[in-house]
Amino acid sequence: MRIRHPGAWIAAAIFIIVLFQLVFVLRVFDKSTKHSENHPPYPAEYGVQLFEDEVAVFSAADRHVQSGVTVQYNSNPPTNGKHSGGAAPWGISEEPVARELAVHNMEHGGVVIWYNCDGGPQPLDEPACDRLLEDLTGVVDPRVDDGLYIVVTPYSEMENRIALTAWQYLDAFDEFDADRVEAFIASFECKFDPENACR
Repeated sequence: MRIRHPGAWIAAAIFIIVLFQLVFVLRVFDKSTKHSENHPPYPAEYGVQLFEDEVAVFSAADRHVQSGVTVQYNSNPPTNGKHSGGAAPWGISEEPVARELAVHNMEHGGVVIWYNCDGGPQPLDEPACDRLLEDLTGVVDPRVDDGLYIVVTPYSEMENRIALTAWQYLDAFDEFDADRVEAFIASFECKFDPENACR
């Protein structure tokens, strides 16, 4: 059927524009509600460490280093400092994420979960290492699907088996504890967000 009146075309165009704007607003609102604005305190029994913000003295332009440049950090794994201009994709990474990339994820409000199957009191055999990754994936995947900013990466350069990091914060331990991982995410995901990446 042909529309003969120009006013009908204009009305249709206005309707489509308003519809697209409504969808955009709803998506932004939905994203903003994924990240908690009320971060519960991290339970004291977990013993989180706080590290000085090394980039506070730098301008935004000075915070980034060229790809491939190695940065010396004040914690292992790092919690803050100069970092790569790029960031790692959110979710589970099968390959180790460069520390300089992971720090940029933390600057965007992310939580980075590092695991080392050779760490802890004794190395894990392959089935036990697979179980550890499955346990971490079980906690993280649904939250990433919900839009939360979390990266999980293997990391062989630490003594502990598991480390949880967010900008300036580190908690490291050896036995998987789902409640501990969930509490860290609730307390620190998008708590530090200087570039409004979480909005």
